[in-house]
Amino acid sequence: MDCRTAQRVIVQPVSTTEDRAAARRHMLECPLCSAQEDAAVEEALGLRLSQLREPGHYLRLCLYIAGGLQTFLALPWIFGATPLWGPNGDTAIAHLTRDGVIGLVLGLIGIAVGMNPRLAYFALSVCGVLGSLQLVAFIADRSGDRVHPVFETIHVLSIIITVLVAIVAFPPRRRQ
Repeated sequence: MDCRTAQRVIVQPVSTTEDRAAARRHMLECPLCSAQEDAAVEEALGLRLSQLREPGHYLRLCLYIAGGLQTFLALPWIFGATPLWGPNGDTAIAHLTRDGVIGLVLGLIGIAVGMNPRLAYFALSVCGVLGSLQLVAFIADRSGDRVHPVFETIHVLSIIITVLVAIVAFPPRRRQ
């Protein structure tokens, strides 16, 4: 069997079992056919894997928005300012600075993973550490009655960013 016939038999939806077996045998043994087959398979697999690795546009947009908002809010906190709650805020400057640094890093993680989804696996561990720090600090602040729980609701952005990064790191399986 020649190359052209073998390729035609492989592509045809209807053919005899013997013809298909002979065509496959030819495709495996012939250096030209096997090279073409390998290139086609590699191209198809590469395209499929890149589609699986890249998150959707809406997910990336959500990462940009949540990360940008978190970064925008956290920058003044680093310097002890709370523009959203006014100058009469009763939150300690040390609390704001701590939350500002954590929020800034989480916001930048959201933006970075939106730009380059391959960073999601590493970023997820950092998000976990920062989320744990924030939880421990919240429990310590609440037990000492140093902060109002309503003020802490802004940390929902940290949870949203962590969940979005986890979705990018471990995407749900798609049906084919």
